[in-house]
Amino acid sequence: MRKYWTKQEVDIFVKIYPHTITNEMAVQFNCTMSQVYNKATKLELKKTPEYLAINGGRIKESNIHTQFRKGQKAWNKGMKGLHIGGVETQFKKGHKPPNWKPIGYRSIRDGYLVEKTDKGFQFVHILLWKQHNQEIPKGMFVVFKDRNKMNITIENLELIDRAENMRRNSYVNLPEEIKEVIHIKKQITRKINSYGKK
Repeated sequence: MRKYWTKQEVDIFVKIYPHTITNEMAVQFNCTMSQVYNKATKLELKKTPEYLAINGGRIKESNIHTQFRKGQKAWNKGMKGLHIGGVETQFKKGHKPPNWKPIGYRSIRDGYLVEKTDKGFQFVHILLWKQHNQEIPKGMFVVFKDRNKMNITIENLELIDRAENMRRNSYVNLPEEIKEVIHIKKQITRKINSYGKK
């Protein structure tokens, strides 16, 4: 939940942050430690050198008790291949995870058909374009002439530049009722954001 700071809280915050333990401040201001750190960053506040020397340098003081001490050795040093979870929980040699898919596997992502290749998943319409034409130059886009992402034929694909792509997807080309919805959404967003600045 967002923390709204009063002027009185900010004045106290500025005075005590440099030399006060952060988790104690979080309790005092009824917020999370992250909110305390974020506020300190916005106010460009830092802990004093004396405080840092006592409380673990630049590392968050809540983590000090979990840090390695100088010269301390890890408990599992020299135990390469250590199995703690039990053999039955490990992957067997040649085993494939449940989400593994073979080369050529196809699925829909964000409305586009993709295919698994030796280079990972790629858009099928891009693969088709490269199969019939050259590589796609930087700043150029392969698009569907009829705007139907499932009509993947070479006749339905064309190469356009960034300016043409922006023109086709411009706000001015949208139906009036869609423009009105976008306008209302922007007004609502501005109103919500204005509350956060108080």
